[in-house]
Amino acid sequence: MNVLELCLSPGLGGLELYAFRAAQTLNEQHKVVAVINPSSKLKDHFEKYSSISPDYLNYSHSYLPLMNARRLARLIDHHQIDVVHMHWGNDLAVAALAKKLSRHKPALVYTRQMKITRSKDDLYHRFLYREMDLMLTITKQLEAEARAFISRYAERITTLYHGVDAPEAFIDNPTRSERRSELGFSDDDFIIGLIGRLEHNKGQHLLIEALALALASRDNIQLKALIAGHEMTPGYRDTLRRLADSLGVAGNIVFMDFVSEPQQMMQLCDTILLASDEETFGLVLPEAMRAGVAVIGSNRGGVPEIIDHEDTGLLFESFDIDSLYAAIKRLYLEPEFKQQLATQGKRKADKVFNTEQHFRMLEQHLKNITDSANN
Repeated sequence: MNVLELCLSPGLGGLELYAFRAAQTLNEQHKVVAVINPSSKLKDHFEKYSSISPDYLNYSHSYLPLMNARRLARLIDHHQIDVVHMHWGNDLAVAALAKKLSRHKPALVYTRQMKITRSKDDLYHRFLYREMDLMLTITKQLEAEARAFISRYAERITTLYHGVDAPEAFIDNPTRSERRSELGFSDDDFIIGLIGRLEHNKGQHLLIEALALALASRDNIQLKALIAGHEMTPGYRDTLRRLADSLGVAGNIVFMDFVSEPQQMMQLCDTILLASDEETFGLVLPEAMRAGVAVIGSNRGGVPEIIDHEDTGLLFESFDIDSLYAAIKRLYLEPEFKQQLATQGKRKADKVFNTEQHFRMLEQHLKNITDSANN
């Protein structure tokens, strides 16, 4: 099977890294051609970590990017591509046009990771989705949204959950104690970890306010927090520090920048929190679950498909301080329940959100759609 992985996005986030991982994994058994934006951060990633030499297309802002489509069609025909696997919504137009212009007529498969918020039934989108052979959504909720807004082609839409890797290593107790101490924590501290981009919608301020709520209550609960992530707006970490200082909990929080091995850091925590207002998926949760750490997440978006409340983790009302504090308090007061959630969460994540299984299923989807397109 000859696969073309297409991602002209200029960034380097989860979407782009998934395109990279798909190219790497499929290249083990198939011929993979990667087509990316020469100005993207993904270019450096391929140069550093892959033996695949990408082809390049500049992203076109045109609704009908004819020049790029012609170039892509030539690549499709030259490499006899059987299936084009897309990741960025803006790439659907160039792929659809290239399919029309090419002699080889590959199948088009689109992994959709972002929410769909409006109907796609105008003439322009009808053309695009008519050329698409399969859409893979990352949650059932996203699948339902896509089927509602792209109802004309609803039968072409199905869910394939993301997969995450198991930790490279599980930390033993002496190592855990040592690394906690290096960060300024003790063995007895109850640490809530929040790992992700630093921005308002990610909810770091909610965790800070929950710590303040614990301090002001009569519950006699001592909480600590580890907040790690890259600032999306320069200075936002200082904004969070000022909030913590004003609430009297600055001494209970350790701030860190981007963490290159998050699952190692997660194992230092008692629970990992996803406090976002709404996440389409929320990779940090299955990462923590596979690392054997209990998780808490907000009850919107795709998170309830990852966390089965009171079975594989706890859900709280999105952006509700009292609800978040109640979840944290429960894990603090019930250590056996916390361990039970961690154990059952790991069992589910190892089975449902497993990288190897994910890419086996992706490969099968690509094979099936290619066989169907050729018949």
